[in-house]
Amino acid sequence: MHWTMELYLFLSLVIVADAVILRFIPKRRPIARFVCKSILFAIETVLLVALVRSPLHPVYRPQDLPRIFWIQVLISCWWVLAARELVSSLALMTALRRSAVENKLLSNIISVSIYLCAGLAILGFVFEFPIQGVVATSGIIAIVLGLALQSTLSDVFSGISLNIEKPFQIGDEILLEGGAEGQVIEINWRSTHLRNGANDLVVVPNSAMAKMRIQNHSGGSRRYDGSLTIAIDSRNEPELALETLKQAAMTCRAILDYPPASVAAADFKADLITYDVNFSTASIAAAGDARSQLIAQIYKRARPAGGRPAAVGLVTAQDSAESRPIFLFPESELFNHIPLLEPLAPSEKDELNTKIIRRTFSAGEQLLAQGETIKAVQFVFSGVIEATRQVPDGRKLKVVRLGPGDSFGTLSLLTGMHTEDVTLTAITSGLLLGLYSKDLEPILQSRPELIELLSRSVSRLQQTLAMFDNSAAIQPAAMSQPDLLWHIRKFFRLRAGPDLN
Repeated sequence: MHWTMELYLFLSLVIVADAVILRFIPKRRPIARFVCKSILFAIETVLLVALVRSPLHPVYRPQDLPRIFWIQVLISCWWVLAARELVSSLALMTALRRSAVENKLLSNIISVSIYLCAGLAILGFVFEFPIQGVVATSGIIAIVLGLALQSTLSDVFSGISLNIEKPFQIGDEILLEGGAEGQVIEINWRSTHLRNGANDLVVVPNSAMAKMRIQNHSGGSRRYDGSLTIAIDSRNEPELALETLKQAAMTCRAILDYPPASVAAADFKADLITYDVNFSTASIAAAGDARSQLIAQIYKRARPAGGRPAAVGLVTAQDSAESRPIFLFPESELFNHIPLLEPLAPSEKDELNTKIIRRTFSAGEQLLAQGETIKAVQFVFSGVIEATRQVPDGRKLKVVRLGPGDSFGTLSLLTGMHTEDVTLTAITSGLLLGLYSKDLEPILQSRPELIELLSRSVSRLQQTLAMFDNSAAIQPAAMSQPDLLWHIRKFFRLRAGPDLN
C-alpha cells in the first residue's frame, strides 16, 4: 500500500511539474518544448502503467478503492497529455517540412478531432460511461446548435471544402471576383485573410470565398500578366505608336524580358486610337511599379494632344470613361520638350533644330565603348539601348536600358568633360539626335545670362536623376551648381558676369 501511495503522489507531482516547466520554455523554441513534453509524457506513462497497468482497461487494487476517483482524474489527465503529444508531433513535422505559414484551419480541425477522441476515450475507458447514449444525445444537440450557428457553420464547412480542393494555399497571390487581390496569409475557421499591395489586411468569409471566381497568380508560376490601355492621337501613325509603346515597355525594369511585352491596337475613333500594352512582371506586387515606370517612360515621348491633361490619356482597361489622347511629338519639336534647353527662346530652339545630327543605328550595334569620351549630347528619339559596365573581375553587368525620350552625354554639351564608364549597345534599331557644343556656343556668346540658367537646369536634372531615375546609373556624380557654372564659362571661354561678384 505504501508503494502504491508513492506512485499515486509521484504521478501527481510529475503532472504538475509538466504544466509548470513548459511555462518557462518559450514557444519560439518548438523543438525544445517537444523534447521536454516527450520526456515528461514517457515518465507519466511508466508511472501510470505501474499504477493501473493500462489506461485502456484500468485495474484497481483493493487498497486503491478509497481514492479511485482521484486515480481516474490522473488517468484522464494522461489521456489529455497523450492527445497533446500527438498534436505536438504533427505540428512539429509540419514546421520542419514547410517554411510557409501553417494552415490554421486544417491544423485546428485535426487538433479538435484528436482532443474529441481523447474525451470519448476518457468517458468510455476511464469512467465506463455508455458512449452510444452520448452519441445519440450529441446528435440532438448538434441539430440545435446547427440551426443557431448556421452562418458560422457555413463558413466552417466552406473553409473545409476550400482546404480539400486547394484552389490556393498560404503564400499564394490571388485575385477575387470583385477586385480584391493580395497574398494569402491565413486560412482559419471562419475566413481567409489576404495582404494586399497597400499592406492592408483583407478578411473574406469562407462562405463568400467558396462562391467567388478566384484567379491564382501563383498556381503554376508567380509571374503576373498585366496591361495598360493608352489612347494616342490618331494623327500619329499606328506603326510609330506601336513601336514606341513597345520600346518604352522594354526599358522598364519591373517588366520581364520574357515573355516580351506586346502592343495591340484595340479601338479606333475619330481623333484617337486605343492601344493595349500587355506585359509580365515577376509577381503581382510588381505590377504597380511596372505601370508607373511605363507611364513615366511614355511621357518622355508624348504630350497632351490639343493642350488637354495628359493623365487622362493613360487609362486602365476597366475605365469606361471617354479617353483623351496623347500625342507623340515629331523630331522638329524635340527641343520643346527637353528640360535642359527650357531657358532657350523659341527662335533659338528652332535654330538648334537645324543643326541636329541624325544617326540611325541597327540592333546589335555598339554605339559607345566604356571609357570613350562623348563629343555631343545624344537624344534617343526611337529605339532601345542597353548600358553595360565591365567591372575589374571581368564580369559585364547590365546597368540600365535607354528608350525613346532618354538622353546621354548632357555634360559634354556644356563642359566638354564627359567620359562614359559604360558600354552602350543597341537592342533594336532606332534613331539618335545629336547636338554639339559648337552649335550652342553662338547663342551663349550673344546671351551670357543663359549660362547660369542652363547650369541650374543641369544641376537640378542631375539631382533628380540621382534620387529617382534608374538611368542615374549612367549619369556622372551630381556637380554643384557653382562648379558647373565655372566649367561652362571655362569651356565656352566666357568671362564671369556681375552675377558672380
